[in-house]
Amino acid sequence: MKKFLAVIAALVLCLTACACFAEADSDLASAKAYIYQLYKNPTRKDIKVTLTDFDILGKVAVDGVEYAVEWAVDTESVKLSVNEDGSVHVNINEKSPVELVYTLTATVKDAAGNAETVSFQRKVPAAATTGVMYVETPEVGVAYKFALDQNGLTPPTTLFLNGEMSGNYLGTTASVLDAVDVYLEEAEGGYYIYFYAGEAKKYVNITTYTKDDGSLKNTQKIEDAPSVPYTWDAERGTMVADLGELGQYYLGTYNTYNTMSTSSVSYIADVTKIGVSQFPAGFANVIPEQVEEPEVGKAYVFALQQNGLETPAMLFLTGEMSGNYLATSASLSDAAPVYLEQAEGGYYLYCLKDGVKKYVNITTYTKDDGSLKNTQKLEDAPSVPYTWDAERCTLIGDLGDLGQYYMGTYNTYTTISTSSVSYISDITKIGVSQFPAGLYDVKLPTE
Repeated sequence: MKKFLAVIAALVLCLTACACFAEADSDLASAKAYIYQLYKNPTRKDIKVTLTDFDILGKVAVDGVEYAVEWAVDTESVKLSVNEDGSVHVNINEKSPVELVYTLTATVKDAAGNAETVSFQRKVPAAATTGVMYVETPEVGVAYKFALDQNGLTPPTTLFLNGEMSGNYLGTTASVLDAVDVYLEEAEGGYYIYFYAGEAKKYVNITTYTKDDGSLKNTQKIEDAPSVPYTWDAERGTMVADLGELGQYYLGTYNTYNTMSTSSVSYIADVTKIGVSQFPAGFANVIPEQVEEPEVGKAYVFALQQNGLETPAMLFLTGEMSGNYLATSASLSDAAPVYLEQAEGGYYLYCLKDGVKKYVNITTYTKDDGSLKNTQKLEDAPSVPYTWDAERCTLIGDLGDLGQYYMGTYNTYTTISTSSVSYISDITKIGVSQFPAGLYDVKLPTE
């Protein structure tokens, strides 16, 4: 009997132990499931994109029981560190030149050391190399655009300082071609911001004015002399001016306003508001993107990479002639917007200069001996239609017996002229000795 009771007791203990083990497994499984639900991809096919650093849980509690969560990553391009509160900070490389797919693995552990793992794939897109590129540390004397991304507009738009006042506010434009180049000037305690209106130097100031009741109020002005110096807030990517008792201010906008004005730095003390409800202005370079499949009626710039110059530059069609050739400028601010127009057998190319429509033509002229010669002109009417050479990203005009021609330059010439397509039949010469002009997108609004 005693033996029977002992067997029963042992069996009860065994079942109890198994039940406890099963219960522990169940809790661990629940903790793992909780982590999975938190960080799983939207669908099985999609990989979640991570554009900035983020934090993940370092522990989780299920039914009052706490479990540690240890994380690992399968690439050195992503760094993990533990925050003071025990969460884990994931530091991605936002400037990766190539797309990066990485795997985060969570190991969920209970107090007894039992563990379950679950993995998640994430993706960092290749860093943009074209478009509006905001700088992390602006330099004195370098030309930038003073810009902000106005996510409050529909559609979201980048607004650039245009060098004019709009009432009491700083005027902006959605066209980079109408934006002024701004510069930083060294000042005691910081910097001044300035631009040129013709040859006149103008300062972009955060300053004060006196109200009717005698009190001071912050404001913004374009003036001939600087006032309060700015300091650079690297975390928020904007300039800050200290107005003493009035506090610290930055330039930008908010909601759906499309002018620049001063706002208290307290509005962006919480950096999560930046790009959501508050849009501080920063310094940017605008890098044109070469178009592989141009669209009719869309605004572009006509440009080429001039590697033949001592300092390689991008040259932009200005919408003017330079003698018998098409004039260019190394400044995007001097570029004229160009458009394709549908034509029988191809396209016509025209530019808008001061609101006047001029066709960019490959055409002919008659020499003194009566023979025809190829040339290039800006004219009121189109002549030979172009076809698009997708491999070389340039426009081709067929002049019949004279052959086919493209527009560009070569050697160290800084104007745009016509050259025989035979010069770029060997595409290895493009960018080396021959520089065909193409269409580049800088997100211009269509006029």
